[in-house]
Amino acid sequence: MKKLPLVFFIIVALSLLGTAQNTFALDPIPMKSGFSGFIRPGAGYLKYKSNMVASFLGFDLSDRTINSITNSPKSEKTGVALVPFALRYTFASTRSQVFIGTDLRDLIRFDLTQQIGIKQEVGRFGILQGGFLFTGIPAKVWKDPYVVNKKRDDTSRTNNGARIVWDRIFNSQLLLQYTYRDIDLGSERSGEFLGLSSGERDRLDRNGDRHVAEAFYKFSFADKHSLVPQLIYARDDLDGDAMANDTFDFQLTYAYFGDPFVLTLNGLIGTADYDKRNPIYDDTQDDDRYGVQGTLLYRNPWDWTLFGSKPFSFFINGIFSKVDSNIDFYDQEVTALTGGVFLRW
Repeated sequence: MKKLPLVFFIIVALSLLGTAQNTFALDPIPMKSGFSGFIRPGAGYLKYKSNMVASFLGFDLSDRTINSITNSPKSEKTGVALVPFALRYTFASTRSQVFIGTDLRDLIRFDLTQQIGIKQEVGRFGILQGGFLFTGIPAKVWKDPYVVNKKRDDTSRTNNGARIVWDRIFNSQLLLQYTYRDIDLGSERSGEFLGLSSGERDRLDRNGDRHVAEAFYKFSFADKHSLVPQLIYARDDLDGDAMANDTFDFQLTYAYFGDPFVLTLNGLIGTADYDKRNPIYDDTQDDDRYGVQGTLLYRNPWDWTLFGSKPFSFFINGIFSKVDSNIDFYDQEVTALTGGVFLRW
């Protein structure tokens, strides 16, 4: 396995990395004009399994040479460092804010997709946010994942698009979010090595569009506790009918807001149903998806600051996520344990 210096491993396998302050909703717009933002440097351990994703930032996520297209993927392990961030500027008089940075809920997709956009407070109507998504550093996938006993060639995969969010709808705890992405591979050659016909190869095409609709609602109880159910529907409207799918996920988040400790626990279950029969396996893919995550945040009692930040906190985070497919080749799994500091300005 290829290894790079630790500083270059900005691994984005932790979709639930955020602390409780921004797990459930958009951050409120400050009352004063000026810059604000956050950064969460951390380090830890990552184990990842995939037959489709080649690498990210030079870190190999699957074997270049495989000897079977019927087996589940082998795992790759490494130490990691991560630095999600956001930079914002507030116009207090108009209750507006512009921003650029990482959306923590996107990070599970192994790309450094950044968002640049605007947030607007509209009285009782709530908070509206719109932004453009662009791939800072694309992930690498295999041009033809089904090559056996020979080195596979990789290619870039970008995810550019847009997002709109409506939060605190009519002063409630409801949040609605829609995301559109254009998925583009530099070179798509799935099935070429196996000698599939052009029609069969077309069914494996991974280029196309992705639509994701999400709904959250936060329930607070017993002063320091909250529970947030989340419904997620995604449509991968890909050019290949065997790759196109509908996913339905349910996530439940519990949070305890203590002092000096804040705890969040997440659980997710879901399914993915694919449109057409896969020409390689003569079966239609069907995935079960599940995961668990926990974050413990310790608000330091010493009021330590760094570079003019507010008093920073320490966190430790663990996550396990798995996709169990009826076609073993498409199984995926992520296990990670990280710790670091949370700085906010």
